[in-house]
Amino acid sequence: MKWFIPEIYSPDAARLLEGRHELIATDMLLPESSDLISRKARLGELTLEDCREVFTAIQSAPVSTYPSQNLLEGALEITVAMDRPLSDGLNLALAVQQDCRMVTAGRRLFDTLQGTPFSVHVKWIEDVR
Repeated sequence: MKWFIPEIYSPDAARLLEGRHELIATDMLLPESSDLISRKARLGELTLEDCREVFTAIQSAPVSTYPSQNLLEGALEITVAMDRPLSDGLNLALAVQQDCRMVTAGRRLFDTLQGTPFSVHVKWIEDVR
């Protein structure tokens, strides 16, 4: 979302698109993004036309998606162990499965994972180069 709607850490998120990063996400990317977009519209922060433009941009973003169904077991374990929402568990399970790092602007998530075996799979958004 930070790529398409100006908010805190948007410039940092833009570096992900500028660099030589391979971007991956679960197949929940579009439903979760749509939920955020519609919430911003209900709050009067976006018009319906804005929502359409952002949704179209998200669909064309250079992100490969992976089926969340294959990640659910690991995500559930992460969710329970780390006391985090399932969406965080799915994204972290994908990072573990693909042996890569999940970039987050969620300070609570980032801090929760520090000092755990999952810390090697998470990166703070401002640290993206």
